[in-house]
Amino acid sequence: MTAYASDSIRDLHALVGRMGDRFGLRRLGGCTGRLAWPARGVYFFVDPSEPSPVPDLPGRLVRVGTHALNTGSASTLWGRLAQHRGQENGSGNHRGSVFRKHVGGALIARDGIELATWGVGASAGREVRATEREHEERVTRYLADLLVTYVPVLDDPGPNSMRGFVERNAIGMLSDRRLGSAATAGWLGRHAPAKAVRESGLWNVRHIGDPVDDEFMEALERLVRG
Repeated sequence: MTAYASDSIRDLHALVGRMGDRFGLRRLGGCTGRLAWPARGVYFFVDPSEPSPVPDLPGRLVRVGTHALNTGSASTLWGRLAQHRGQENGSGNHRGSVFRKHVGGALIARDGIELATWGVGASAGREVRATEREHEERVTRYLADLLVTYVPVLDDPGPNSMRGFVERNAIGMLSDRRLGSAATAGWLGRHAPAKAVRESGLWNVRHIGDPVDDEFMEALERLVRG
């Protein structure tokens, strides 16, 4: 495995900027299922309130994710993004989106909100969901202003999909603190309950600190070129 230099962080941000040029870079709150989403892909979230290491991307990369890593999965790229975005009326379900769970936990910690049920259990009854509704709306508002782009990766669902390779290596690279990808002091994730989020500068937990494959950047560039 290669010990990447800090230039790699800038190169990855620049490549995601090219993704945005080719496939679109949009506010999550403005995304709908009516847009021309590919069936499967890897998504990249950019926080415009965080400084970017390159001029051609308007913010810092703060989350990488994918879907359909189980054999036979029918999940779609837009379906996954829609879980993160929440409903058009502002509601959402953080038990179906770990991204929403992390953001909500950070808001609770930062703002001193009392909500003991947040993140508890894989499902919740109507009464619990009603008490969480206002906070789900806070999460939706925060996520709405993040920018998202993607790279199509259309191979079959399964653990050996190229989607998993891209996700794992991108998170591994971005979370390597030796490469200078630290979040600002004001980044909301600094308040997240998960240590991996606080220390990595990413709304990710899985693959934090994973080694980066020598072929990663070349493989991702091929995908962006199509």
